[in-house]
Amino acid sequence: MRIFVVPFAVLALVACTHPDDAEPAAEESFPSLASDQSEPLLALVDNMLDTYFTSDVSTRPTICVSTHDGRSEVALPPEAERELMTRYEGLAPLARCAWLDNGWQDSETGEPAMVFNVHNFTCTDESNCTAFGGFVDGNSSSLTYRYSMSYADGAWQFERDNQIIMDQE
Repeated sequence: MRIFVVPFAVLALVACTHPDDAEPAAEESFPSLASDQSEPLLALVDNMLDTYFTSDVSTRPTICVSTHDGRSEVALPPEAERELMTRYEGLAPLARCAWLDNGWQDSETGEPAMVFNVHNFTCTDESNCTAFGGFVDGNSSSLTYRYSMSYADGAWQFERDNQIIMDQE
């Protein structure tokens, strides 16, 4: 009789556990892009996206990133877009965001899209850069801010000038 009681007790205990009680998997952690001195533009875009994606926005549109060459929006290099897309769910290549009907739209869904953009990115040397950045959500523009960056203590440090520079339109 004892032989049957022990296995029955073990089965009863196992049946009482639920997979939902298991520890949740830790979120995947990525090394900071700010630590790579050779990629200041990528570090700045990561900083801008991190600010947005850690905000309490509940419903996000498709997000794309661009730089501006003085004439039009230009995609980041494909490897930079891929690096950012592995970090931020909802981020898409710029090719997916299209300017249609006077606003950015997701070319696959037709829904409004948001494009983060960086203008006039310049570095005076390998440790100091400036740029202007903001976003366009559908056809509504954000304010453009001036970003100053310096590489110190093994990472890019960002300073956003909160004075309104201009309205992007």
